[in-house]
Amino acid sequence: MDCGKRAVTSAEGDFTIPGLSSDLLFNLLVVREGFSAEFIKKVNPTKGPVAPAVLKQRTAPNDVSQIVRGKVIDAHGDAVRDVLVEQQGIIFERGRAFGPTNWIDLVAVTNNKGEFEIAYSKPAQSMILQVSPRGMATKLATLPTGADRKSITVTDGATIRGRVVLDGKPVPNVEVGLSSHTNISGKTLPEIRIGTNEKGEFVITNVPAGRVWFLHGKMDSLAARNLVAQVMECATKDDGQEVNVGDIAVRPAFALRGRIVLSDGNPIPANMRLSLFADRVPDRQTLMLPPDGSFEFKGVGKGMYSLSSSVKGYQTADGDAIELLVEGSIANMNVMLRPAPPSR
Repeated sequence: MDCGKRAVTSAEGDFTIPGLSSDLLFNLLVVREGFSAEFIKKVNPTKGPVAPAVLKQRTAPNDVSQIVRGKVIDAHGDAVRDVLVEQQGIIFERGRAFGPTNWIDLVAVTNNKGEFEIAYSKPAQSMILQVSPRGMATKLATLPTGADRKSITVTDGATIRGRVVLDGKPVPNVEVGLSSHTNISGKTLPEIRIGTNEKGEFVITNVPAGRVWFLHGKMDSLAARNLVAQVMECATKDDGQEVNVGDIAVRPAFALRGRIVLSDGNPIPANMRLSLFADRVPDRQTLMLPPDGSFEFKGVGKGMYSLSSSVKGYQTADGDAIELLVEGSIANMNVMLRPAPPSR
């Protein structure tokens, strides 16, 4: 397995993590006691040494109402080390806030005793945290601020298995996404992705219990074959539960073709993008626009979508993404973009 590998730096700060797949990109998390954790994202192991990680000395606030101190344990009460703890939200006396703004620590990692500390820049009542242990189920926890240390118990979670088929025959190498049914801030868990084997089968382990989920084939993995998968709902009720969803059917997909046209007649600038977002699940396709603005999305199923352009200096008439109800292939969709008003 390529995920979860680690190394200890030398006295000079050097490290080596051997045996990584050349087909994958990696996020590298660098931690040291007394320093803020640092992410190095999208590391390509085929391109030589990564850029140096510069760790900043961490100074904890004096006001304990800005701090959550926690300890992560398993079902046996044993400490769980190397758990990634990430901010999800902050709760005040008269409201709450979400997003990375104003956090002193965006992430924390448990030490050998399972302990962590995470801090916000202002006094608060409690924090919503995402706790991600390796080889166990991710958990959302809301913990009050204060000097005392609170325990969070993590478990193995449930297992979801199934098979992707076309006319009853297995479809290998399809990326399957598992996403939370709820999209409420502070209650949404990260999407889990896995690929099907040569028999079209997939097994997703360590799925949090007590949740309802959407299972779906990712558009990018099916579009080249001009296929689309149905979205399937399922639920995990208990830890240790095995949920077999059976067969997820794929079928021939629709195509969406058209042009992005600039109202002033200019060609599309270089390196501009167009994205198609699914409505029910966190899935999208993104393509680069040529100078004439022509585009084609394959692997599109029946349902609601949003079409969002990223053309510098231009926007739709109302500045929003375009809502689409797709009930069949669309051959000649023209989208007019106008110069965006100057930003203030």
